[in-house]
Amino acid sequence: MLNSTATQHPWASCLGALKEKLSDDVYSQWILPLKVLDVSDFQVSLAVPNHLDLDQLAKIYLGLIEHCFQEATGREARVHLRRLPSLNMGSPSGAHAFTGMPVIDLNPNYSFDEFVVGSNSQFAYSAALAVAKDPGGTKFNPLLIYGGVGLGKTHLLQAIGNHVIAENSRKKIRYVTSEAFYREFVESIQHNRINELSNYYRNEVDILLMDDVQFLSGKDRTQEEFFHIFNSLHQSRKQIVLTSDAPPGELKGLEDRLVSRFQWGLFVDIQPPDRETREAILRKKARALNLDISDDIISYLAEAIDSNIRILEGAIRQLLLQASIKHSDITMELAKEIVNRTGVNRPMKKITPEDITSVVANYFVVEVDKIIEQGRGTKEVAQARQLAMFLMKELTSASLKTIGQRFGGRDHSTVVHAIKTIEKAMDKDDSFKKSVEAITGKLNIRS
Repeated sequence: MLNSTATQHPWASCLGALKEKLSDDVYSQWILPLKVLDVSDFQVSLAVPNHLDLDQLAKIYLGLIEHCFQEATGREARVHLRRLPSLNMGSPSGAHAFTGMPVIDLNPNYSFDEFVVGSNSQFAYSAALAVAKDPGGTKFNPLLIYGGVGLGKTHLLQAIGNHVIAENSRKKIRYVTSEAFYREFVESIQHNRINELSNYYRNEVDILLMDDVQFLSGKDRTQEEFFHIFNSLHQSRKQIVLTSDAPPGELKGLEDRLVSRFQWGLFVDIQPPDRETREAILRKKARALNLDISDDIISYLAEAIDSNIRILEGAIRQLLLQASIKHSDITMELAKEIVNRTGVNRPMKKITPEDITSVVANYFVVEVDKIIEQGRGTKEVAQARQLAMFLMKELTSASLKTIGQRFGGRDHSTVVHAIKTIEKAMDKDDSFKKSVEAITGKLNIRS
């Protein structure tokens, strides 16, 4: 478990925001007893003491906690609430005796019955259900579900596990995020227990559910171990289900041989939901929370929040929370207030090539003209030019040829080289990666 200052700081900031938003009684009863287990860029794990009602906590306060983490870190985070048994690194027994990593329990609310199927997710839902009914027995092995943040990938992933548990409790299921697998691998190296980790995954797991596999990017030794585990499971006709933010061919920083394995079975996407599906999601969530919300408010929320299901569901929880705190009815004014807080109704600033060269030049303290002219220039100028090319490819619709022309008429092969150079530097140097993220953040500031 992480217990560093870096880990605790986002939680401390989140606590401060929660204290401001909640009454003293609610804060003391529901929030203060929570303990942070782990914080990464996109995943947060919180331990819930036994005296708290886990389902009630999740229904009413989870959306607010996730929102406060986003405010504290500037990134959207998925929060996991779970009760944990005491773990002993030295214990020779138990399913996870080889590692001190806590088990990430499946969320019982992530079921196929609770998933609202729309035209955006019909294929992914059908494939996931087929796998759940016959794990390892279909051609969908591996099954990879990909799509943007908050569209339901984790819901379907865990729904498979929950369905199998309900129908066949003898199957051994392991749900793990790629970040958690990486930390398991690192801990196993530290404690000379690689063979135990490998044997566990190969021999004790019937169904492997791995979330956000893209975060294995750049972790070469972890990828190598996962490659061998993958092969062993697949050869034993054991089911593998993965999620990612992109299809296999577009996953960056992963070994070609691993990507090719992801393409053996089926990869299917989830798109943002259409208007009708968003309204259906809102109505189902409202019914689950016993909320009486008018059709006008449902319609307004479905129109205002058009891309992220997690934010959509979070808005319903926020309505319940704010109405409870203020002892008021759920009104259109309250709905607009919550939408404004999410920021989804504020248009993103369109990023131009001029924006990119200006921000990059300012960051590296070089002149814009030096970046775009023909000569190579100093080391700082060359790196700034390569980063500007990389960001134009990532943040604009410009072609490689167009990007090259903007930098003194360079050809597309020079742009490709620049992009690969920046990607390798980001994989090897965390400080450089953070610098790139900081520059990207400046460019993505909302207008």
